[in-house]
Amino acid sequence: MGKAFWIGAIVLAGLFVWAVGYVVTPDNGDAEFQKMLEATEKVKSFRGVYLDTAKHTERLWEVDCNRSIVHKQSQDVQPGTDPVTKEDEFFVGSDLKYTRNSGGSWDRTTYTAKVYSASWYCDNLAQGTIRDLVPDVRAMLRSATFGKGDKKTVNGVRCQNWTFTMHSSTSGVRGSVCMGLEDHLPYEMITDDTGHYSYTDYNRPIQFDAPEAVLQAASSTSGSN
Repeated sequence: MGKAFWIGAIVLAGLFVWAVGYVVTPDNGDAEFQKMLEATEKVKSFRGVYLDTAKHTERLWEVDCNRSIVHKQSQDVQPGTDPVTKEDEFFVGSDLKYTRNSGGSWDRTTYTAKVYSASWYCDNLAQGTIRDLVPDVRAMLRSATFGKGDKKTVNGVRCQNWTFTMHSSTSGVRGSVCMGLEDHLPYEMITDDTGHYSYTDYNRPIQFDAPEAVLQAASSTSGSN
């Protein structure tokens, strides 16, 4: 009986360690989200679309850090009507912004604040600290629990769906992120506050529908770096 007792004790101890590990990091979600953080830090270009189904608005981001250009566009997408553009802006380098006015032409402005410039966005993307363009993975790793879901295809890419629940004093958001099986990049994020994010064209050349002045300014900025 002594031998059987010790065998049983070892088995129970092993089960206990496994159970504790599963509760702390179910399905190894922390390790997978760490891989996603490292993958996003290497991104140089992508497109992202955010759809708010409650407010019927859509926001587009087009990012090309190789040329230091960030394009942001916001549209009203009421059912049964054509989309109405509410905001259309190009950010170039560290101090240029081009805004489409109501007449359809573009106004150029120069500002000294570095925050929200194209360079600022790209610097933060490289550090994994951007929150409004891609999932805030650093915050998730600090205060979220994860659950492994099903695999699916998003924008032609096979990805693994992960649910998350934030546990912090400032956020109780829940949702899901679909992570690429091969590259660990996010391709879709859905939150419980009616938000739907979709991502495409990672590290591919971005063809901007931009005024020539934007592209010329980007070429000048790139050449000076």
